[in-house]
Amino acid sequence: MHPNFALRRLALGMRPHDDEMPAVRAHLAAIERRLAQAFPRSRIVPIGSHSRGTAMAVHSPIDILAVLPRPWATWGGRRVPPEMLLRRIAEDLSDLALTPTIRRDRYAVLLDFKSVNHAVQVVPGFFRRRSNHYPVYSIPNEDHRWMEASPEWHNAFFSQADMRSGGKLRVMSLLLKAWGFAGSPPSGISSLYVDMLLATSPIMTDGQSYGQCLDDCLKELVGRELRALSDPAGLSGEIAASPSYRSVERLYAAAITASAQAQAALEAQARGETVAAKRQWRALFKRRI
Repeated sequence: MHPNFALRRLALGMRPHDDEMPAVRAHLAAIERRLAQAFPRSRIVPIGSHSRGTAMAVHSPIDILAVLPRPWATWGGRRVPPEMLLRRIAEDLSDLALTPTIRRDRYAVLLDFKSVNHAVQVVPGFFRRRSNHYPVYSIPNEDHRWMEASPEWHNAFFSQADMRSGGKLRVMSLLLKAWGFAGSPPSGISSLYVDMLLATSPIMTDGQSYGQCLDDCLKELVGRELRALSDPAGLSGEIAASPSYRSVERLYAAAITASAQAQAALEAQARGETVAAKRQWRALFKRRI
């Protein structure tokens, strides 16, 4: 099989399995019912990589935004701190899954279920206003404060860019995430960072193979040294590639190596050495393609 087709097959094979979805939907329905009891008039909004169609099997949690009623935003005339709501949500959902945990790096309540590979992350938020026809919410950030964000704007922005690319953006997003999780330990890379970088970068051009596009993407990561990306929605400041400075450093070192491997693979392909090219791609992804 030509490496170009093999890369696309690898990306599509990284997507969540359809047979898991019924169990996932059942868990989400239970979460929604419980939140509606604890916070009357609350609602659930799908966010994250699953809502953009760029989720990876096993690795990508299912993110949902729990839009809470406005009265919960304040207490005694002061803004309620995110920690208070996260603890309340964790308590209210404690019997639906294994012990819920509060993720400090993403500021969400993480729920693991025995029957499915995908965990669920519940992010509390409040509706603030509309901007460019899309809702803007207050959600927690890593500084223990509230920030504005518009996940639905991000989804629409990525979807439009993917359509212009002929569907290549979703494939490239999955390949970059597959590379990010291939190391030992996995370096990981923010899904929102990858998707917004792809949607704002002019690296997807007509006629390029998936290998050429991936090579350009890795060069882009190396060239910008994995620096944080300005939120294209103009709301939530900067989008980090990884939660900590140390993890960004590790990811940057991995990107340098991966960029060299991608370049070597393309050079082998240009010489007609398909086996050598596949060997380089295999080294990059740590798996057969």
